[in-house]
Amino acid sequence: MQDFNIETVNRDASDKYKGFRYQKFRVAIKMLQLIKLNSKNNIIALPESREDGHFIDDEGHEHLEQDKLYEKGFSFNSSEIQKTMINFLDNYIELKKDPYINFIFFTNTSYVSENQTKKLNQIGLNVLEKPILEYMVEKDFNDDVVNFISKYLIHTYRETYSIEEDKPETYHINYLTIKKMVNDEWVEFLEKISFKFDESNLEILSQELDKEIKECQFFSAEHFGKENLIKRNLLDVIDERMTQKHVTQKIINVDSVRIIYKEAESMNSELVIDEIYPYWDDVENESEGEVLRNLKEKILTVCPEFKGNTIKRYIREAATVKDEIKRFDKRQINSLKYRVYESMGKFFDEEFKYNENFTYEHLNEAIKTLRESVVTDLNQLKKDYNYGIRNDITVQKVAMLLIDECFYSFDEV
Repeated sequence: MQDFNIETVNRDASDKYKGFRYQKFRVAIKMLQLIKLNSKNNIIALPESREDGHFIDDEGHEHLEQDKLYEKGFSFNSSEIQKTMINFLDNYIELKKDPYINFIFFTNTSYVSENQTKKLNQIGLNVLEKPILEYMVEKDFNDDVVNFISKYLIHTYRETYSIEEDKPETYHINYLTIKKMVNDEWVEFLEKISFKFDESNLEILSQELDKEIKECQFFSAEHFGKENLIKRNLLDVIDERMTQKHVTQKIINVDSVRIIYKEAESMNSELVIDEIYPYWDDVENESEGEVLRNLKEKILTVCPEFKGNTIKRYIREAATVKDEIKRFDKRQINSLKYRVYESMGKFFDEEFKYNENFTYEHLNEAIKTLRESVVTDLNQLKKDYNYGIRNDITVQKVAMLLIDECFYSFDEV
């Protein structure tokens, strides 16, 4: 019986810090995206199992992904492309040419044309009209392309595993299977590979992960201000599973992610609650006994021709924001209201020009400026404090609420 070399090429990820983080960010993003599709999946990821990322989708199909952070573009001659294609080939054969397997090459950079190298001359190949990677992206597998790729990869396979054609004892276990593949079989394999060039760089990938963390179904009001804790713990779990040797120890399932979110609920937020909240009670007490006018009355008092649809929109905002913020801690709500109140006071004192009669354009422009001013001030405070709410739109609505609740008006009453 023929003895074969069964040791496959080392697939350890690059030791470079940025490349390693790039890989982990991609794994975390894919995991959260798969949970969106089906939160009942048993296994969603096996980091550093076969490839950088090994994912199982909602239908049980496997996706093997290589993630590369590079500065220069890739050609089919690039060592990283060669290693990736050999990895994909090995996995394709070892997984019995599973029709549901998919391979992905994900990178921040682009592709370039091949040069006529010594290796190509040795194999007897000439560069084609377009870059090989362009044919692969376009899934254009004509006979010339398949002939080029198959001969190139068989030669690279021999180089990778130090195979000598006249010495069968040096053959890797998959070599004969690959060598015997005919044109249609090569096309079937190549069809399963998706090349994703010019994708997100490390900074944008980090932002995408932040977005996925907040959009996950496990994210709730208790997690506001703790996004970085969740992110760090997700990456730590991926890091730990990557170092495991046995495939069962690498498994990350939905419960693994759910636990990370659950544990974050009881952790202290990295941003503290603004201790200004008791002062809101004083502000409310000061307004007791005053004649109340709502938002509509305050606008029409100084601008009778103000557009009705715009007034209705502002009134809706003042009404709906109450439901938007009630899910937060009462201390957060009162701190938010006080800081918006404070910012509005500065605006009316320093910027707003009171007038007995405004045109629609003048008054509406002043309201827009007020809303923008409040957002600017709150965004500065959010660097140190957790108000629960994270978006600017709700902050603008709170400003409308405080006018409706008679804390400010557009005339000097």
